[in-house]
Amino acid sequence: MMKRPLKQSICWVLSFVLVVLTITYGVKTGANAAEKTEKTIRIGYVEGIQLGSFAQLILKIACFMEEEGSIREGFSEKYADVDYELVYKDGDTAALWEDICDYNTKGGHYQFVRETCFNMEQMAEEELPEIVNRDDVDLMFAMGTVAGEYLRDHETKNNYMVMVAADPIASKIVKSETERYAKNAYALIDNTAYQRQIEAGYKFLHFQKLGIVCEDSKVAYLYSAIDVVRQKAKELGFEMLIENVDEPTDEPTDEDEMPAYYNKLKKAYRRLIKQGADTIYITFSPIDYENKMQELLDDAIIPNHIKTLAQDESLPVRNGVLFGMSQADSEELAFHVTRQLARYTQEGVPFDQLDMVCECTPKLFLNYQTAQRIDFELSFENLQLMDTIYR
Repeated sequence: MMKRPLKQSICWVLSFVLVVLTITYGVKTGANAAEKTEKTIRIGYVEGIQLGSFAQLILKIACFMEEEGSIREGFSEKYADVDYELVYKDGDTAALWEDICDYNTKGGHYQFVRETCFNMEQMAEEELPEIVNRDDVDLMFAMGTVAGEYLRDHETKNNYMVMVAADPIASKIVKSETERYAKNAYALIDNTAYQRQIEAGYKFLHFQKLGIVCEDSKVAYLYSAIDVVRQKAKELGFEMLIENVDEPTDEPTDEDEMPAYYNKLKKAYRRLIKQGADTIYITFSPIDYENKMQELLDDAIIPNHIKTLAQDESLPVRNGVLFGMSQADSEELAFHVTRQLARYTQEGVPFDQLDMVCECTPKLFLNYQTAQRIDFELSFENLQLMDTIYR
């Protein structure tokens, strides 16, 4: 057998070793790169209106970000007893955002950017472009359908996550549970939230004629879940009654506008009762729950022993509405959002491939005092199913 020359053999061995080292080093480098896709994401915020549930979700996200090191220790402890869904006042979200910015850590995966907390309700139309295509943020958190639709139409530079929208697919913020219209778009999706709410209401309240008051507009019909109610009416066999009332402007200039609005609501509720409504679905609206909900109920609803179902989770129930069911849980949503952001920043998953579907565990609420006032009885078994009973 012919022997390979010594020089050629040495070259061959060296080449083989070089290939092995290159592969080994390359794999290790690639692995390290995957582990260290460390990218500081600068975050801004926009909301269509102020809601305690919006602030609570931001709070919980910040608490999860404290766990992974982007927010300084002590933040979650400071807010341990805060629940914006129960107690919220104007300006709380902006103040919370400022505090989160104070707790930013250097070199973390996320940084909340000061001066980027926007409330569209408080902005003039010519100011709205300040929200989008900014140089000081990489990602915008958005709360509410209005905010999501504005980013959909105008944000082309930065990524955005719409975390609360009545129906992000029908609103065309995203195409489906897995598809986007644009690579920088993201929306939390739970296609069954309103369906579960109506089904739970039907099960516990046994309504045959469900009355609804809302504005006669495409947006109002969307966030009032009219299509869902109509679908469930066909499936379950109840009748849906609708009365339309114009909502006040975003910033009422006439001091009589809100009292006039409440008077219109009372008249609309009376008309529904005359039409035979045995239950009224209190949908999203500008009602001041803490100061006005009980007055609206006491006008004709409670005296006529009419049941009420809240769309806006627990706060209306706390203030007199008979029954409600949560659509979302701030802690579950916050965990889902931070998990997806971790996949994006640390695991290299493309933004347009992050999981958007998050179905939260529902919670049931009952106002026991209202139940007594309208002589509504729930079985002991059903009472045990309630997560919160307001007395």
